[in-house]
Formats: sequence, structure tokens, C-alpha cells
Amino acid sequence: MRKQKNRWVLALCVLFLLGSALPVTALGEKASWQFEYEPRIWGIDLIWSRLGEPLFPAVDTAYFFSVGGGLETFGFYRESAGTPYQPPQDGTNRALYQDANLTWSLGLKQGLVYDLLRLRNLWEAVLVYYGRYDHHLRDWTPDALLYATSFPDRAGGVQNAIFTGVLYNAIDEDQERWLKQGFYAELSGEFAPLGLFNADTGADYYRFNGTALWFYPLHKGDKFGIYLAERLMYDHLGGAYIPVRARTTFGGFSKYPFFSPGLGGSLRGVDAGRFDGYVKAVNNLEVRFGYLPWQEYGVVPEVIAYFDFGVTDNLTSRLDFDRIMAATGIGIGVSDLILYGNYYWNEKRFSFNLGLGLHF
Repeated sequence: MRKQKNRWVLALCVLFLLGSALPVTALGEKASWQFEYEPRIWGIDLIWSRLGEPLFPAVDTAYFFSVGGGLETFGFYRESAGTPYQPPQDGTNRALYQDANLTWSLGLKQGLVYDLLRLRNLWEAVLVYYGRYDHHLRDWTPDALLYATSFPDRAGGVQNAIFTGVLYNAIDEDQERWLKQGFYAELSGEFAPLGLFNADTGADYYRFNGTALWFYPLHKGDKFGIYLAERLMYDHLGGAYIPVRARTTFGGFSKYPFFSPGLGGSLRGVDAGRFDGYVKAVNNLEVRFGYLPWQEYGVVPEVIAYFDFGVTDNLTSRLDFDRIMAATGIGIGVSDLILYGNYYWNEKRFSFNLGLGLHF
């Protein structure tokens, strides 16, 4: 039975990939659909969007949907008693488990204030339905800590949520000079009641999120582009049952169609899934350097120096500022495929990781 489920999940991922061109072919210029894709290490997310008939005058109305799938490694860093699990320097990391997943979403972005200079919405309201199906591959990682819990989502299952928020976007991007400038902010709420077909995983929670992005050019030239980039996120969860996927992620819309990893992952050099929490905050500060002469061939060598710090509540619903976590490092890559060298200050540990796309 498990092998059949695994084949079903992976087969659907392949179907999504093969079907990625269908809406463009079928609708063509008539519907003006735009297609994007976001690759994962082992998987992909496909996103379609279009401007439709405006619901209100003088602002744009956009419709979008996505499907995706992947085979990924996640982490749950808690012993069966709920105490934090410290991964070993050598040997098996019992926090890690394998997950095959499908994701889908359907949404609407409604303009509130139009930007006559940029010819797009400056303020927008967004409404999205999110869904995902997770199948944990227990045969692959039989000793994973998650399976020792009594959580209703320890084997995976379906989670559904409604997301709504207000977005402000005043960011300008100069692709020729590999620069960004401006400010982006959002306030959002995510609601996943048990009655929204969540009985399989027991999900019954709400989430409030605030996210801000800031970009500032340091050098504009024909050979080099250098700019500062900063992201600040705050996340607050509550409810009758908060599943592991919510505890180990940040919400918000800026990373649509998927959520940002929690402190583990958003704080580079920290294993994904570590320091889960009901309340958490992170700040990422980067200096991004791009070498431009090869850009006409689709190649931009990059160097990124960063400093990350964050704080969590350790499942107490109160941020613990006595333990602020910090990491610093340098990433070197080409066209957003970046190899990071990270130093996690709290544990004096150096590590490498591969980033597929910019961190934010």
C-alpha cells in the first residue's frame, strides 16, 4: 500500500511538470496568461496568473493558481517528551524524515491604490486558498523522531487553509544592472479550521504574519551591481492544534506559492526544522554583488555576504530574547544557484548548503 501511495504522489508530480505548457497553448494571447515555475531540489512549483476584468475602476485585479510537488527532507527536532533534540556532530540525525508532497492554491489580488509612476497596484488585498498533501516515507527513515509522537499529522495527510492580507509594493527592479530598490510590506492572516477538510491531520489553527523587505543600491555600473537587501519577519500561531508544518515555517505571501522555512532554514547554517515555535521572528541582512559583463549570455556570477539573527518562543507563546540566535556567512554562485558557507555563532559550527534562488 505504501509503495502504491509513493508511486501515485510521484506520478502526479510528473503530470504537473508535463502539463505546464497546457494553459499557455490552450489560451494563448486571448487570455494573456503568464506562466512561471519555481524549481526545488527534487520537485517544482508551477504558477499561472493573469490580469482580468477589474472589479473596481482605476486598479488592477489579478487571478492566479499554482500546483506543485516534490520529494523533500524535513526535520522535527523534538524528543517524544517535547524537549529540544540536539543533532549529533557525527552519526544519524534522527530529526530528519522524507516527505513526498503535493501543493495547490487558488487566489485573487485586488488593487486598492494604483501607482501611476510604476503602472501597477501600490496597495493590494489578497485572498488565497492553500492546500497540501504530505506522505511521510516512514520506510525510508523509520527512526525519525516525528513518528514517536502522538501527533495526528505524524504520517502526513491533507491540510487546507484560507489566507488573506494587505500588501504594499514600492520595489523597483533594474534587471540590466542587477539591482533592486525600494520597500515591500505585508500584514496577513492564515486560517485553517478543522472543518476545512482538515480532519486527516487535525489541523485547527490560525496564523498572523508581518513581513517587510528593503533594498538599497550601493553601486550602479556596467560591470558591477551591488545592493543591500534586508528582510524582517514576525509570525504568531495559535489554535486547538498547530501541525508540524506550521510550527516549522513562516507564513506570509512574499514567497508564494510556498511558505518560508522557520528559524531553521531562514537562519542560514541552522538545520531546517530546528527551533520550531508558535511565535518567532527573524531578520536577514545581505550585501549582494553581481558581475554583469556575461549577463547577455544569461550568466551572472554572484557573491552574497549575510548576517542573520532570530528568536523563538520554544513553544511557550512568548519570545525568548535571552537566547538570540545568529549566523553569518558568504555565498558564491551563478544565476541564483548559490553555495553558502555558514557560521552559526551559538554553537560555533561551520557548514555548507546549496541555495536554489536568492534567500528572499
